Amino acid sequence: MTTNFHITVKPILFVSKCMGLIDISYTVEPSGFLVRNKNSNVLKLLEIARIIVLLICTRIYFNQYEPEIHILQIINIVQFWNTIIAARLSTILIIKFINGIVEFDQTITPLSTNMLIPQRTWTKKHWNTILISLFTYFIGFKFLQIYFNSFKIGNIALRIQHLIFTVPFIMDYVITISSCFFLQNMYARFQTLNDIWKCLPADLVPISDQWTHIEIVVFMENTRLLHAELCDLLKMFTLGYGRMLLGLFIFSFINMLFSIYIIINNRALSGSYSTNNYSRILPLMFNVQIITFLMSIIIFASFINEKRLKIISYLRLYRISNLHFDIKRQIKMFINQISVCDSDRISAFGFFEINLNLVTSILVLLISGIITLIQMKDHPMILKLNNDTYSFFANFTSKKI
Repeated sequence: MTTNFHITVKPILFVSKCMGLIDISYTVEPSGFLVRNKNSNVLKLLEIARIIVLLICTRIYFNQYEPEIHILQIINIVQFWNTIIAARLSTILIIKFINGIVEFDQTITPLSTNMLIPQRTWTKKHWNTILISLFTYFIGFKFLQIYFNSFKIGNIALRIQHLIFTVPFIMDYVITISSCFFLQNMYARFQTLNDIWKCLPADLVPISDQWTHIEIVVFMENTRLLHAELCDLLKMFTLGYGRMLLGLFIFSFINMLFSIYIIINNRALSGSYSTNNYSRILPLMFNVQIITFLMSIIIFASFINEKRLKIISYLRLYRISNLHFDIKRQIKMFINQISVCDSDRISAFGFFEINLNLVTSILVLLISGIITLIQMKDHPMILKLNNDTYSFFANFTSKKI
């Protein structure tokens, strides 16, 4: 199961490096650990060149409709660079998290192999299929935009800025697929730990020629320590990906709120942009994509929390009063440990927990926001927003890129 992690993670690392979420100077060693190559000047030049290209594309996109500067342009630029900056601030934590999984696998692999524990992680083929499917959909969405809006893409710089700064945002794909990949791997390891625990004898009673008292105590302690290590890795994931997930959820909410308001308030899109019936489908597709991405992350995070606490149900089945003192102490230590680790749940950098309760909160805020915008539709600020949006889409559809 776990020995293949450094193989399955390579496509995710490749995509993350391409988009600037991880420094390209980090390479995977044969042992599976990520190590920074400090002696390669070529990698340093590539890193600098990528930042320069992104800055040039940002300037081109910002000045694309001079002398007008639209609110949607500013939001898109802030969203993109927020992700880049958040990722680079968390690079060391992300690398520690990945290396922590590799180190954990080296510890648990012999134990799971001896116990004949089945594999729980998805194979490289599964993840490659997901990656190819998502980016095929992404390319298809971009072609639909080009076809429905009838514009042509010219030089390379304009192609890149159109790829990055227009919906659907490629950064959303990269953050979602990488987050889901690591969350699924954490889920699989918690499940494996639960499977290992179930290998203990019933009622934790020694069995001749199979389980001695010392073996049971040592096995319980090792499992407890592995569980604590997994909880630390979960905390490391929150610290590493928390900033990016916070930005993803906030800007996804803003985009959903804004696009739904535009769909409802047709006056904001009256004119040439709304005459194309197919162009109305694109915002709906974009909203469906946002909901799918956010729900994928929320569901994976909820599954992890469920498996992380699953072992408590096993601990509570034992009659502690009938157990040996050493075994009783291990159970009490395990329960206390899980209670302490319960506060370290997956969150968006500590601002809010990522679980199924978040869905209700998003829906309430979304409905409240839409109702507020509709009630204020005659306010000068909202009218200015409507006119600015119409102007942006009018320029976007008439622009021959």
